[in-house]
Amino acid sequence: MNLPLPWILGPVFGMLMMKLLFHIKTTSFAPLKNIGFSILGIGIGFMFTSKTFEHVVPYILPYTVLTMILIFISLYAAYTIAEKTALDKPTSLIGSAPGGLSVMIATSESMNGNTVLVTIFHAIRLLAVLSIIPYTVIHFFNGQENIPLRSVSESGEGPWWSLFIYVILYMIALMLHKRIPAAMVLLPMIAVGCLRTVSLPLFELPEVLFILAQLIIGVHLGNCINISDIKKAGKYAWIYSGLSVMMIMISFLFGGLLHIWTGMDVATAILSLAPGGLIEMALTAKEAGADAPLVSSLQMVRLFLIVLVLPGLFKRITE
Repeated sequence: MNLPLPWILGPVFGMLMMKLLFHIKTTSFAPLKNIGFSILGIGIGFMFTSKTFEHVVPYILPYTVLTMILIFISLYAAYTIAEKTALDKPTSLIGSAPGGLSVMIATSESMNGNTVLVTIFHAIRLLAVLSIIPYTVIHFFNGQENIPLRSVSESGEGPWWSLFIYVILYMIALMLHKRIPAAMVLLPMIAVGCLRTVSLPLFELPEVLFILAQLIIGVHLGNCINISDIKKAGKYAWIYSGLSVMMIMISFLFGGLLHIWTGMDVATAILSLAPGGLIEMALTAKEAGADAPLVSSLQMVRLFLIVLVLPGLFKRITE
């Protein structure tokens, strides 16, 4: 397929068309979604090698500086929107933050923001990111021909006993997913990545499972985006669509700065700073011939910055 991320974007836009044309109500099955996230976390973890973590260290400082500037630009724009419109500051700030939907919803509820609008604004951001970034990076910054998520046999190979490790990781992630943001992806990814760095043999899941997992995530994302809710947001939907596109363009510019500053290849730099989901950016990196483990690691740093810094910053700004 020539489309970027076809197994994710296909279900997303397919479900959007169904909702738009036939007014069909959709739902997603949470246990299946969790399994899909964990499988993709395992797949991304397999991209790591013994040199991945030491490879990341030189980039952390410049990446953190540029990420924090991006976050402050986003918050300043959101603050200005709140000042110029009737939208309350907590809703505007949280709705513009480049963080995961679940984390931002929890933050909105703790700060008495309008959680419905926050959800809509992040759905708009997600749609903009998925529409623009994969296509642009793969077609204009492609380092090599598209390759699968991982190079494995169709049937899978490796020691069967290591499947129990995956089951244990899934259970741990399930227990902690309400406490740790994106736990269903991060915990399997980090654990498998660490095990790979110490050369522990692991069973390589067959490629068909990763395709299935991407389809599941695509359906989940398509289900999260509600056309009627976007319509209810009225003029704010257009404002935050423009803000999302603006932040994507700025992230491309900052990706160029990160490339100049560190020598990191352009595709990897752009995807590391993109305001998109870790999974989507890691898969795009793999398709574009970029450094997928580095993108995953730096996106994880961004997620931690958002979780640790933004809630306190929101409260300080809105006091």
